[in-house]
Amino acid sequence: MSSQSFISFAGVSKSYDGVHSVVEGLDLDVARGEFVSLLGPSGSGKTTTLMMLAGFESPTRGEIRLNGKRLDDKPPHQRDIGMVFQNYALFPHMTIAENVAFPLSVRKVGRSERKARVARVLEMVELPHLAQRRPAQLSGGQQQRVALARALVFEPGVVLMDEPLGALDKRLRESMQYEIMRLHRELSLTIVYVTHDQNEALTMSDRVAVFSDGRIQQAATPTELYENAANAFVANFVGENNGLTGRVVASDAEWATLQLADGTTISGRAGAGLRTGGEAMLALRPERAHIAAAAAAVRGGGESNVVRALVQELVYCGDHHRVHLKLAHGESVVVKVPNTQHHDLPALGHTTAVTWRRDDCKVLPAVASRVAVTAGDSPVFSPSSSSSPLMAGVN
Repeated sequence: MSSQSFISFAGVSKSYDGVHSVVEGLDLDVARGEFVSLLGPSGSGKTTTLMMLAGFESPTRGEIRLNGKRLDDKPPHQRDIGMVFQNYALFPHMTIAENVAFPLSVRKVGRSERKARVARVLEMVELPHLAQRRPAQLSGGQQQRVALARALVFEPGVVLMDEPLGALDKRLRESMQYEIMRLHRELSLTIVYVTHDQNEALTMSDRVAVFSDGRIQQAATPTELYENAANAFVANFVGENNGLTGRVVASDAEWATLQLADGTTISGRAGAGLRTGGEAMLALRPERAHIAAAAAAVRGGGESNVVRALVQELVYCGDHHRVHLKLAHGESVVVKVPNTQHHDLPALGHTTAVTWRRDDCKVLPAVASRVAVTAGDSPVFSPSSSSSPLMAGVN
């Protein structure tokens, strides 16, 4: 365990049947005051990891420590951990004030102290005027604030959140994201946050741990994840990605060259584990590619990759256009073109050049994934899929 770790998972595995592991060899440290998101598709192990930290599940192997002390023998209510669930889990027969006070009642806090703490935390989430209402009289966003107040009222060392905004509409979800970020900042909370929403994870977190098949594929800052994915799974899962596949024809410590099926060669920053002759994927974000008419302004500054592609579809997205193109050997490419008067769109059905800088992309060993990958609302790279939930009602 690192000397700066507040939460530590060391060699943690979890199996329900003694044969198959839903979490395998998990090592993760969280610093005090850090906001760490566990991001991944359904069945990747992120919620099981959270439940082991909360005390609702026990590790099969390994140990979990909080502030240097092992948690193995402590029940959930003795772990100094607040929990916010996706379904809020409010008591319908209690008032809002009574719901928020419940963790204090369990801990035998005196009546006057309970009243003062409830008033303070309801003020914090801007709901003091609703203290005497019942949950059914509140909107979804207000109920989520109450759940958050209840998790904070006993001043826990850690707050865990399991898909807490999943049931809210887009506008309210974004509003609550900023509310949680504000409370994290003002109260110096340590937060472990489970989500399958990549935008949510990138927006809110200090660090993101990307899960797949029970293992952490990469744990890094949002910028590092997006700009410098450790492997093909992370590149495809976090944000939108054009994954161009081919064979490595040259590589060194800094750069790698990939030959596509039609013989075209493209190059980018070299990822770990590449071997000459091996299969690989060049990861390219749609906003880093340029169609011929828009490329003049960026030519000459390290621009080295050019492919010819047929324009198949133009999609208007408000602040940008999505240009869908197909390469000669059949692979697809998406280019984001900013919606300004300075960017001309190519003609539908015409062939154009797509170009990008080699330092704006990365060549990674190709890996098969069983997880259906989507980027935002639009699939860009979709390997074979399997989306069964880890357990009923849990993502």
